[in-house]
Amino acid sequence: MRTARRTLAALAAALVLSGTGFGPRAAAQEPAETPPPAAAPGAAPSTAGGTPSGAGGLTAPGGTTGPDAVPVKTLTLGRDSVSIGEAAEPGVEPFLPPPIDVNPLQELPNADTIDYAYGAFQRGLYLTALAIALELAKGGEATAQTLVGMLYAGGFGVPRDAKEAAIWFDLAAKGGDAAAMVELANLYALGEGVERDQARARALLETALDKGRKDAAYGLGLLYLDPQNKDGDLAKAARVFATAAETGNPDADYALATMYAEGRGVERNAAEAARRMGRAARGGHIGAQIEYAIMLFNGAGVEKDERMAAAWFQLAAKAGNPVAQNRLARLYAAGLGVPISLKEAAKWHARARKAGISDLWLDGMVGDMMPKEDGPAPAGAGETSPVGAGDAAPTGAGEADPAGPSAAEPPPAAPN
Repeated sequence: MRTARRTLAALAAALVLSGTGFGPRAAAQEPAETPPPAAAPGAAPSTAGGTPSGAGGLTAPGGTTGPDAVPVKTLTLGRDSVSIGEAAEPGVEPFLPPPIDVNPLQELPNADTIDYAYGAFQRGLYLTALAIALELAKGGEATAQTLVGMLYAGGFGVPRDAKEAAIWFDLAAKGGDAAAMVELANLYALGEGVERDQARARALLETALDKGRKDAAYGLGLLYLDPQNKDGDLAKAARVFATAAETGNPDADYALATMYAEGRGVERNAAEAARRMGRAARGGHIGAQIEYAIMLFNGAGVEKDERMAAAWFQLAAKAGNPVAQNRLARLYAAGLGVPISLKEAAKWHARARKAGISDLWLDGMVGDMMPKEDGPAPAGAGETSPVGAGDAAPTGAGEADPAGPSAAEPPPAAPN
């Protein structure tokens, strides 16, 4: 260790004495030169002792010039400047300061585009989406205005405010954005954030549909069906429901199926009603699952198949629908489409009764097997047929299968 220290000290002394050092220390160790004599007026500059100043010579740290002078760099840091010498020998790297900013702040890519705002929205970064979209929206970007409206309408990152949402949707709709027209029409139809106006809602949806927004078709069909709408048109409703059904909307298929079954707005067609109902059922529409099961059980517009009817009833019953639970209980009690089982019948009858579905026929079949805590059944008359001819059922939506199931196709497997 002592040997290494002596070696380093000797090396440092050699650098200083040889004039190849840098900075103020090197200048302090270098002997001062005798200044050259003053030149006579008009005489050429003297070259004795080195290159004249201003003629391309090098200035040493001490202010001298000559062939042995050390070049100087000046690094400016704020208000101060520091002189840094460089070795004059060729092939020797000069001394350089470390970079001032080794990790500069990187700007977000495409931060000024609406695509980035929608990307943030889809990832759940609602405040980021709002910040980006708001700047663009103030500049008149219609799609950005729609996004701001969606954030306020859904309460994403901000308090839910239908009135504020309506303002932004209105601006975007006036700017020609079809998506904003659909959203604003929903607000007018429901009277949220704006005064209820069915005519205004219909006009917005018609314009959006003309612009290619097929998701406007289902809502437009509902407005045409509304009995309070003096401009209602069942034929138009059927047409726009068909358009919506093309996008895989099970609600549209269900609505169109009921119109074909009843002959409203279209010619009555039991086969088309069953086909549409089957599509909606396959798409996860619980009401359609019950109606399709009834069609299968009765052979209405489709080949009669009690086993498939029971399977569809079971799917809807396991989803918690009390009408399906009641019908399934009847099938178990009568042994139609499923093996007869009074135990299963009692189980499903109890669930349906708890939800308010009364059935005197089932009470007579499995009443003594019912749990005591169920209490008396609600008042109501039972039916003599295990399955009704088409009871109204709660509706639900899901992903639709555009192809739809065949009459012999079983329903999707239901969780236990």
